[in-house]
Amino acid sequence: MKHPATPETGPMPPMAQPSNEGSVDTATLDLLASWRLEDATANPEEIRAAELELTEFKRAMNDSRAQAGEPVLYP
Repeated sequence: MKHPATPETGPMPPMAQPSNEGSVDTATLDLLASWRLEDATANPEEIRAAELELTEFKRAMNDSRAQAGEPVLYP
């Protein structure tokens, strides 16, 4: 899935914080950031397509949860 990000947004900040038991896995964070940059686009059509895909995903998740009697995840 293409992410509606642009190269101008820069790399994502690290999501993990060091714990008392170890250090941050910077190699994994660097890999995830490189994937984000590979998927980045400024093309409005690609951004709209990604947003539509996300909207459809959220709707499908909510529909299946509602049918199972579970609370929706995306109000």
